[in-house]
Amino acid sequence: MKKIILFLLFSVVVSAQKTQYIELRNSIKDKNHIAKSLTLLDKREDKNIGIVSHRKDPYEVKFEKDDLEKLFSDWFSEDNKIKGSTPYFLMLEDLKVNDIVNGSSASGHLEMKVSTFLKKGDNYYFLKKSTVSKTYRQRDHAYITRIVAAKIGSELATIIKDSYAEPVVDIPLAETDLSNYQKLIIERLPVFKAESFIDGVYKDYKSFAEQKPDKELEVRKNKDGIIKGVKRVDGYDNLGKDVFAIIDNGIAYKKTPTGIIEIEKDNDGIFITASEEELFPEGNTYTITGAAMGGVIGGLVGGIIDVTNSAARKKNAKYFRIGIDPLTGEYILPESFDKYK
Repeated sequence: MKKIILFLLFSVVVSAQKTQYIELRNSIKDKNHIAKSLTLLDKREDKNIGIVSHRKDPYEVKFEKDDLEKLFSDWFSEDNKIKGSTPYFLMLEDLKVNDIVNGSSASGHLEMKVSTFLKKGDNYYFLKKSTVSKTYRQRDHAYITRIVAAKIGSELATIIKDSYAEPVVDIPLAETDLSNYQKLIIERLPVFKAESFIDGVYKDYKSFAEQKPDKELEVRKNKDGIIKGVKRVDGYDNLGKDVFAIIDNGIAYKKTPTGIIEIEKDNDGIFITASEEELFPEGNTYTITGAAMGGVIGGLVGGIIDVTNSAARKKNAKYFRIGIDPLTGEYILPESFDKYK
């Protein structure tokens, strides 16, 4: 009798559970007609996405169709009537949602990790990686389940569209390497292999990782040898130029809104030691999300702090180890670094 009652209760719960579909409606049009196709590589160990509740009603979050490879292929074909010659691949590494209950209120949480590749011959080449970890509170969103599903669709569309114009990391990978792509790429990137850095100005993280400085830019110093910005090699100042990092006398520096901070390297990767105020000063318009999107924050303008004054600098604030993602250059913030979240 107990088994019958439990079965009936389970049936009621299942029948009461509703579904929130992830709609792939955002445009993924390749305006330059480079992409030939888009293939989904679903590497998730658990294919179930999870449940997010609207008020007290549980909704299972799902894609519109079970055949995901066809779903993504059709999405690409609908938006790209004129096709190019390069096959693109979207690898879904993680996708989970769940409820977070706090007293009488509940929030919806999303965890997602996706990466993109293109294929040349028999080899795959890494393009981009996107990681989302976000909580949606009931007081901020009237319909959390729809917000979460919409975020998944928009994030997938964004990384696909961005990937069309993204320069490849020039490290060939076999198909069997894709499940372990990050470790293999890191092992081969010059910035991790080399014992020293190459002097110069680096406009983005990929050029820094490959240790290929910009040939048109150089470090600008004052008469005392203090770094003040960057300039063009032909003598014209280029102070508003966005850059990722500069390397001077073998020492690498990361630009922040308040100055430049030395980039260090150990067995765990590359990182900077910085305070919250240095990365996100009061009154600065840059957000923690903007900083994470590649780590490029403004040009190397005049008035940069004296980097030799690091001893005095460390007496006046609480400092954190801020990792730099080895594939994207984004900041990896510690959990305690939450002032601006």
